[in-house]
This record gives sequence, C-alpha cells and structure tokens, in this order.
Amino acid sequence: MASINFKIPALNKSFYKEDSVPLIKKRIDFIVDKYGNIIDNVATLTNLNKDIIKSFIFIESRGEETAQSPYAVGLMQVGLATASDSLVKEKSTGRLSSGEEAILKKYLGSRIKNISNLKPNQKTIGKTWITKSDLLKPEFNILVGSIIIKQLIDEFTENDVPRLDKVAVLYNAGRYGKIGKMTIAHTGSIEDLHSKLPKEPSAYITKLLGVNSTLDILT
Repeated sequence: MASINFKIPALNKSFYKEDSVPLIKKRIDFIVDKYGNIIDNVATLTNLNKDIIKSFIFIESRGEETAQSPYAVGLMQVGLATASDSLVKEKSTGRLSSGEEAILKKYLGSRIKNISNLKPNQKTIGKTWITKSDLLKPEFNILVGSIIIKQLIDEFTENDVPRLDKVAVLYNAGRYGKIGKMTIAHTGSIEDLHSKLPKEPSAYITKLLGVNSTLDILT
C-alpha cells in the first residue's frame, strides 16, 4: 500500500469531537465492509493510500452511493466535468494503466473512444462525456475520485511531501475559482493556509488532517 508520507494529525485543530470518534469508526467500518474490495483494488491501480480513499468517501458521502449535490455525484462526490477532464488528463499524460482502463471500459463501453486518440498532455475534449449514471456506480466513482486525488497529490508534492491540505481544498472547492487559485499559489504552512480559507474548505482540511480527523482515526 502506498504510504501517506505526511504528518498526521497535521494541525492541532479538530472538526470532529472526541465523542464522535466511535461513530466515525463505525461508519468507516461500514464503508470498508461494503466497498473494501473495490477500495483495495483501486488503491493498487492508482498507487493511492487506501486510508485516503476511505477518508474522502466518508467526508464526501459517509458511504451513501446515491448521494447527490447540485455539482457532484456518488460516494466521492465527483463532478461530471471534473470526471470527464480528469480521465482525459489521465490518458493523455500516459498515466492510465491497463487495469484502470479495463474498469473504465466495463462501464463506458464504446464511449471509451473519447480518450482513445488524444494529443499528448491534452486537458479536455471540450465536452462533458461522463454521466450522472456513470458516477452512481460505486466502482467507477471510486476509481475516478481516486484518479483525481492522485493527480492532485502528484502535482502538489513539495520536497517529496504531499500537500494533502492543498489536495483537500482543491478537491472540495475546485482549482479555477478564487479559493483554488489562492491555494495553488500558497507557499506557507498548512496552518497558514488553513487560517486564510473560508469556513468550508478550512473545515475540510481539519476533517481530513486534524485531531480526530479521518486519517488520525485510521492511522
């Protein structure tokens, strides 16, 4: 299993209270019981630590595969456009493994042709080709969500240490708005970034990386 290579807890703040920890553990156990085989396989295919996958599933949906918001769908709350472009990037940069591609073909069928003939480092094909129905399928959702996270980790690793705080914010808020651009440009510590963010993205960091966070519980 890929290591996290990141100090946990990463900041001395908590979102979840101590008396919530047993309930969080119970819900994560539910996620593992229901989706553990998928998580293990996807973790291997993407070289992403499986505790990170479990954490994002818990934070995003608490393991409810039918969860939907105005902008995202499924276990890892993936947006349609983000999913489409992330798969284009995975293929055009040579990152897409045969195992990942086999899962995509399983669900996409002939639509896999959307990423068959891409230019090197192509970022988009100019359309959203992943559907809500695709992302409501647990295996597909977990694979695409994990691909997105691994792409972010590889992009935002500094001195061989992944900036999981930046990954959390960009996964939550996107990279093209004001919050995303500020996060990408940030050169200070996790505490400094956390203090500058609005409530929702700062809370996401704390849920993932703080005291009593999912990764604190799991590791």
